[in-house]
Amino acid sequence: MLKPRLLPLLLPCLLSFAGCNRTPNAEFTGDIRMVTPFTQPSVHTGKLYMSKGRLRVELSPMVIVYIANQQKGWEMFPEGKQYFDIGEKQVSTYLPPMTNGSPCPNSPRRSACKMVAKENIEGRSATEWEMLNQHAEPVYLWTDDKLEIAVKWHIENVTYELTSIHQGQFSNKMFELPTGYTKFPAAWSKGF
Repeated sequence: MLKPRLLPLLLPCLLSFAGCNRTPNAEFTGDIRMVTPFTQPSVHTGKLYMSKGRLRVELSPMVIVYIANQQKGWEMFPEGKQYFDIGEKQVSTYLPPMTNGSPCPNSPRRSACKMVAKENIEGRSATEWEMLNQHAEPVYLWTDDKLEIAVKWHIENVTYELTSIHQGQFSNKMFELPTGYTKFPAAWSKGF
């Protein structure tokens, strides 16, 4: 299976924070919209599911499953029934590590991190943050005040939005590695 064209663009855009102090326990789902103007197609849509500290992101051609309290998960490619292991760094776009409601203590450049404003996004209270990533590029992050998840972020020309958030309960099977999948060789996944 060839590497998806979208993957090399998305992974470098992930915010590189370290050390999560809280695991979201809410159960909800939402729609994802990711705009990446330099790929075809430039708009990608999918679903995000959160249940008891477990995350599932379906953003074709990949599915990410992450168990926050174990700090482990899988990036899976259902078409080829293949996967590779991931850690906290690969999911920080969706679950930025927060300390007392702020991503700043975990930001790579703490002194450049600041709260910009309180906003209402789709009827939900959110906080906008401005920070620099490890490459000194500006990153804008909006976190849901109640759920402490990213509902929007913008870095360079890439924008991610989580909309239509609503409660739900989900099968434990959604957060497991399916049987019959084979692991990508270690050398392949180290490029990310």
